Amino acid sequence: MTAPAADIRRVAVGIGQLAVSKSPRDVLVAYGLGSCVGVSMFDPGAGVAGLVHVLLPGSDGKPQDAKEPARFADYGLDLLVKSLVDAGGLKRRFVVKVAGGAAVLGPANAEKFKIGERNAEAIKERLKLHGLTPAARDIGGTKGRTLELHVATGRTYVRTAASPANEL
Repeated sequence: MTAPAADIRRVAVGIGQLAVSKSPRDVLVAYGLGSCVGVSMFDPGAGVAGLVHVLLPGSDGKPQDAKEPARFADYGLDLLVKSLVDAGGLKRRFVVKVAGGAAVLGPANAEKFKIGERNAEAIKERLKLHGLTPAARDIGGTKGRTLELHVATGRTYVRTAASPANEL
């Protein structure tokens, strides 16, 4: 059951951050996913949900940053999976949804750096390493997105500045 609107608590998940919750009041939100990628995971059996906001594809051996522990796809996905399991989740029940990875730097830079595309590919490969496959995704394009995960239901929505929220 979803909490009444007045009881909802929006939890912002900033760049390089993640959040895990079991509170049905919580809505985890990653704002401004341009080339960044947001990954939501929900275990309906344990009622635990998590969201990560990844900035870059790989750490390349750089140490994990305490302020931005999920800055890189490898650290971020590993930490999200571990955090959900530590909270009582079972990987085999995780419902995974992915959004972001847009080319928002303009055509010349998008072709040169391909950060959004590289982020999306790194997320795909890391999920595969964990034996996880996204149930839904909204990847690529040229528009930034906001991703939100309702802990009470596991429902995940994505929207752009110019469009209403659509369920993934």
